[in-house]
Amino acid sequence: MDLLDLNRAAIDANTALFGALTPGDLDRVTPCAGWTVRDLLRHQVDMTLKFDAGARAGEVRPRPDEDLVAAYAVASEQVTESFRAAGFLDRQAEFPGFGTRPGSSLVAAHFVDNLVHSWDLRRALGVDSTLDGELAHAAYRMALRYPDTPDVRGPGGAFAAAVDVPADAPVTDRLVALLGRTPDWQP
Repeated sequence: MDLLDLNRAAIDANTALFGALTPGDLDRVTPCAGWTVRDLLRHQVDMTLKFDAGARAGEVRPRPDEDLVAAYAVASEQVTESFRAAGFLDRQAEFPGFGTRPGSSLVAAHFVDNLVHSWDLRRALGVDSTLDGELAHAAYRMALRYPDTPDVRGPGGAFAAAVDVPADAPVTDRLVALLGRTPDWQP
C-alpha cells in the first residue's frame, strides 16, 4: 500500500469505529490521559482539520457539524482530497505545531495519529485492539523516526515517553508502546 492508501485505511478504520458508537460510549475513558471517547473524537476532528489546513496552506476550516462523527467524516474527506492534490507529497507544507515539512511527512503523521487513536478507541470500548498487521508495521516504521525531543515525547509533548515492551512483542504492542501507551491498558 502506498502512503496515501495507508492513511485512507486508517481513516476508514476510525470511521467504522466512530460510526458504531452509542451515546453511552462517549463518556468512556481512553488510554489518552484525561480523555474520554468524546474528547478523542473531538481531537481527531480538530487535528484532521489542522492537517487539511496545512496541506492547503490555508486557514483551519470550522468544524463542519456539531455531530462529531459526521464532522470526522467530512474533515477526513477534505484532508484526503488535500493530500491527494497533484504534487502534494513532494512539496513543503505546514505541519501542525512543527513548522514546515514535506507533504509526505504530514500524510505519514496523520496516518500514525489516526491508526494509534483507533487502538485507543478499541481499548476504551473493550473490543479487540489488534491493529491490521500491514498498517501497524508501516506506522511502527514511521514512528521509529520520530525524534526524542521534548516537543515530541514526554510531558507537554505530542506523545508520552515510550513504554518498554519486549523486542518480540506483537507489532501493535510495539507501536503503541513507542508512542507512550501501555499495551495492556484497561479502563
